[in-house]
Amino acid sequence: MYGTYLRLDITVHDGWRAVVRAAAKKLTPRARCDPAHRNARHRFYREMLTHHREAQRLVRTWRL
Repeated sequence: MYGTYLRLDITVHDGWRAVVRAAAKKLTPRARCDPAHRNARHRFYREMLTHHREAQRLVRTWRL
């Protein structure tokens, strides 16, 4: 899933809303709207946010 995070076309300085918006655009319209996929969708968003926080932590650590 890290590869998907890299393809979101966001920067490490973007906020969490930009990450969720970009991740939602990667999903098919049916996956975005189907109540049966709600839990999977939330897991996907959380994973993208986790990768984003890790990238931000690396930037802060190494002052990039």
